[in-house]
Formats: sequence, C-alpha cells, structure tokens
Amino acid sequence: VASYIIGVRVLQIIGAIIFGVGLSFWLAVIQPQALASPEQLTELVSKELFNVTTFSPIALSYRLWDTLVILGSVFLFRRLLDRRSFRSLGFDQVRSGMLELLAGFALILIAWGAIFVLALVTGAATIVGFAWEQKSIETILLALTSGLLFNLLVGIAEEADARGYVLQNLAEGMRVVPAILVSSVYFALLHSLNPGASGMSFVGIFCAGILLALGYYATRRLWFPIGMHAAWNFAEGPIFGFPVSGLDMGGLFRLQITGPDWWTGGAFGPEAGALAIVVELALM
Repeated sequence: VASYIIGVRVLQIIGAIIFGVGLSFWLAVIQPQALASPEQLTELVSKELFNVTTFSPIALSYRLWDTLVILGSVFLFRRLLDRRSFRSLGFDQVRSGMLELLAGFALILIAWGAIFVLALVTGAATIVGFAWEQKSIETILLALTSGLLFNLLVGIAEEADARGYVLQNLAEGMRVVPAILVSSVYFALLHSLNPGASGMSFVGIFCAGILLALGYYATRRLWFPIGMHAAWNFAEGPIFGFPVSGLDMGGLFRLQITGPDWWTGGAFGPEAGALAIVVELALM
C-alpha cells in the first residue's frame, strides 16, 4: 500500500507536468500574445486549469486526464504487483452496478437536501438569490451537466484509489475496521492542502471516508460509493451553492453563510462543520 501511494502520487505529478506542458503549447498557438511573458502564460494556464466555477473545457479535460492517470496507476499496481484483475476491485457487473451507482447518488441527494434545510432552519445560511436571475437557462443547464461530469470523474478516481486499492489491500493485512479507519485518514490527508482546510475539515473528510467505505462493504463493489461521492460534491456545490472542499463550484442558490465556522464549515464548506458531520453519522 505504501509503494502504491508513493507511486500513484509520482505518476500524478508526471501526468500533471505532461498536461501542463501540452496545454501551454496549445495556448501559445491559439493565443500567441501569451508568449510575450512566461508569467502571462502561467497565469493563463492557471486561470483555465482551475476555473471550477464555470467548469471550463480545459478544467474538464484535466479532470478527465487525471482520472485516466489514477485509473491507469491502479491498473498497473493491481496487475503487476497484486497479480489480480482491475475489475476485482469492485468494477464488475457493470449493468447492475449502474443501478447501485444511481442508488448511491439518490441517497446522498436526499441527505444533502436535509443538510440544506438544516442550514436554513438553523440560520447557518441565507438564500440571497438564484442562478436564473443572472444567467440564462441554457447556461445553467450546461454548468449543471459539466458539474455532474466533473464530479463523476472525481468520484471514479478517488473511489478507485481510496476505497479500491488502498482500503481493500489494507483489509487483507489487518481487520476490516482498522483498514477503514486507516484508509479514511489517508482520504482526509488527500484533502488537507485544499483551500480553507483545517482540523475540522480533516474530521469531516475522515467521517466521509468511513461512510464511503461502508458504502463499498454494503455491496462489495465500488459503484455505490462512486454514486455517493459524485452526488456529495454535485449537490454541495452546483445544486445548493456551498463551497466543495474549499472550491467554488457555483450553484443554483446564491447563499450567504451566516453561522459559525464550527457549524457551517466556513470557507471549506459544510463537510468541515458539524452540520454535515451530524448527517454523515446518521447515514452511517
């Protein structure tokens, strides 16, 4: 597991460099003025690459590339080191798996509806506007579609990594409960560099890791937790308008966060506050 964690992070860095170099050359061709200054080119790349709010084609392209890098890494370690099939991690039975994915997605949409209502009732958040007051319906639908695809890719990559390779290999060397706890610590550490990260965000993501691990053990496949993971980010950001692990993903609702950080999660989002942790514990 340690070899895998180091290996996949190295491959991610190499993949990011390859993507960044390719993107820089491409931008330089379509926008030659960017060559006037290396700083200008860097700024342009950063702006397009991390434009999560509008889910720019470049941001979506990088998310797809990074997902393929992670899945490729998992495949290599699974086949060459473990000598097992990639599908054995929990990607088998695709047809029934799609139903499990939808079930996980629906479960978390309902849970986030509860979090949203709790936020409004307790005064943690106030609705100050709606997306359709400032944008056309076509633009909103495009943003929702892009946001769904973006977060589905996040769910696939992070579940194949944390609940796929890491959790399942740990569970073979120790009991299931310690494996869930250790893999959830790993999952929380992956988010520790996100904007607004704190001790509370670590606890919140740790709890989310446990919940997603239980989703895996409920079916012994990854489809259900992938649906849960994708729905969590999609509902939190593009639908209800909260920050998602410190990232602004827009939202149908424009919210003013008015509650204390320990309850609302502050700049990181509700998953770093007691508001979402209470619901996560109920789901467990």
